Amino acid sequence: MCGRYAASADPDELVLKHRLDEVTDEGAAACAPRYNIAPTDTVPAIVERATQTGPVRKLVALRWGLVPSWSRDMSCAARMINARVETVTQKPSFRRAMSQRRCLLPALGYYEWRKETDDGKPVKQPYFMQPAQGTLMHMAGLYEFWRSPDGWLMSTTIITTSATDDLGWIHDRMPMTVADTDAWLDPCLTDGDAARDLLDPLAFLRPTKVSRAVNNVASDGASLLQPID
Repeated sequence: MCGRYAASADPDELVLKHRLDEVTDEGAAACAPRYNIAPTDTVPAIVERATQTGPVRKLVALRWGLVPSWSRDMSCAARMINARVETVTQKPSFRRAMSQRRCLLPALGYYEWRKETDDGKPVKQPYFMQPAQGTLMHMAGLYEFWRSPDGWLMSTTIITTSATDDLGWIHDRMPMTVADTDAWLDPCLTDGDAARDLLDPLAFLRPTKVSRAVNNVASDGASLLQPID
């Protein structure tokens, strides 16, 4: 699974890279550097919506933890931070979003934990997974609209797959990306199975052992990404 990640992006660079038509104020604010993003946090996302004048691609802010449109409340969100690629076109929670509401989630990298020992005591040791080139990665996600008592909520989930051999020793799951981002975002693509065929595992990720300070969701700062012995 992917339960924490780090993100820091320049909205202007995202506009150029993804040919964005609009940057919402919330989307720009969500791009501020954060190094310990947790479920229920607001995250930056790239979406494309159909309008009467044609598709519009936007940088928006989404709440991490999907709330399907038919949900009675938000209690399910904590269980829906990830969507397994093996069942994403079958489960009612994700099936409709896979056909109609796909997004990209910019990230510096993500954390996974491994059971280890420290002075003979069992610990949960975090590792930070990031592109080997140090570039920004774009995780494949889905998003939904849910009408809350206070108005509309936009939420998201990250699509995951089995980890590659070089990362499986840390955790058995990893996020996915897409080879053709234009096709992935295209709202005219409404075949969920065809959209799933666009998904690829993240390639060339470098795991780095980092401080267990990241275990506390209140911890933040670039120091969390620094390697330790």
